[in-house]
Amino acid sequence: MAKRIFSILILFFLILTACDLQLPQTQTETNKVGIQEEQKEQEKNKIIASEEKGDNAPLPSAEYIINLFFKLINEKHISEAIAMMGEKMIPDDNAKQAWGVQFNAFESINVLNLEPYNQDTWTNTERIYKVSLETSMSPDSANAPIPYYGWDGNPNIRWVSVEKDSQNLWKIASISTGP
Repeated sequence: MAKRIFSILILFFLILTACDLQLPQTQTETNKVGIQEEQKEQEKNKIIASEEKGDNAPLPSAEYIINLFFKLINEKHISEAIAMMGEKMIPDDNAKQAWGVQFNAFESINVLNLEPYNQDTWTNTERIYKVSLETSMSPDSANAPIPYYGWDGNPNIRWVSVEKDSQNLWKIASISTGP
């Protein structure tokens, strides 16, 4: 009879172990587990609150966006550069294609200098920069409707305006030869 009870206890222990069930905890262990779970929940709530307030990583600056835009063109990541342009510049597929043709004509384009322009007119969502660029164009672009798409001669000075979109990200709003 003792062997049978002992066998049942061992079988019961093996079942508990196999099912990864825990034996009842002491009151102190239960409190520790409860406190740890509560701390995890509080930390999770802090993260959610931080995300709702927008306290996560800072968004890229307007200057960073302008530099990245021209770097992408230089590295022949044309579709990514076009994606950084605002809706007014690329309202449809024809505009995207036209910009793509022009950007593909660059053999190289590098930012030499970028400086704020007319800061007293800036708002939280709109800014203008004077950008000096060094460019090299494809020889084929000499036959474009405007030779070299107007980028022939160095340095090329452009006024680049940026605007924030609905997601609060800076987008290239315009590129012009004058303010």
